Amino acid sequence: MKANVTAEVKKVTPEIASDWLTDRWGEQRSVRVGHVDRLVADMEAGRFKTGPDAILRIKGKLANGQHRLTAIVRSGITQSLLVMESDDDELYKVIDAGLRRTVADGLIGIHFARAIPSIARWVQAYETNTLRQGARSGGEAGAGRKNFPTQSELIEYCISNQTVLVEAASFVNPLYVQTKLLPLSMGAALYVIASGNRKAERVKLFLQQVYVEGGLSAAGDLRNRLISSRGGKARLNPGYIFGITLKAFRSFCQGTKPGVLKWAKDEGFPSIQ
Repeated sequence: MKANVTAEVKKVTPEIASDWLTDRWGEQRSVRVGHVDRLVADMEAGRFKTGPDAILRIKGKLANGQHRLTAIVRSGITQSLLVMESDDDELYKVIDAGLRRTVADGLIGIHFARAIPSIARWVQAYETNTLRQGARSGGEAGAGRKNFPTQSELIEYCISNQTVLVEAASFVNPLYVQTKLLPLSMGAALYVIASGNRKAERVKLFLQQVYVEGGLSAAGDLRNRLISSRGGKARLNPGYIFGITLKAFRSFCQGTKPGVLKWAKDEGFPSIQ
């Protein structure tokens, strides 16, 4: 017998979301509170967008999407979601199965889709205080922490925050191609973090000086450190570079000069505040 499957964008109210959450299909993963917090913030700020990752309901029972639905309940704000309804008992077994997609594959149609996932990883490492000096990428920076986001959740995060992520990549890319001193992912991640702290104009000036202009400022100090590292035998780990970039931006905003930039092992987590 052929299974019946329908898919459509629906307005999901907090009441509907709560009702669906009470009747779930099979055993599902524990809800990640930090991810729900981010979704709630996006919904309250109007940044949440309808994505291609459907809410799946099998025979009226919820099979996935509990983070988005929980965020709708918490925020109290109705959202448009793609909802798939099916009576196929076997469909639950193939969620996220088959050929493994990259996060970028899930962002097809979004400008800078290939760059956005790595930008988002650095932002998440900062937001969750998991940045490590020895990390070789933003993903590795947070890989050891509890409730590390899954690939599907990262896709959802990128889609929900695509406006600022695309804006950051669009601003930084022209600067990056001129000198390639600071990785595009790090420069754009700093842009996103600073924008969220109402420092969008300051970060634009900072990045302009780091990549191109230099000068007698903390941005110039970072630029000099990056140039020195490029020509030296011992290359700095990406996690360390992102850490001193955060420190340099904080000094830039405070109008101070750190001189030789470094992140000592006994220092706390770098912050732009």
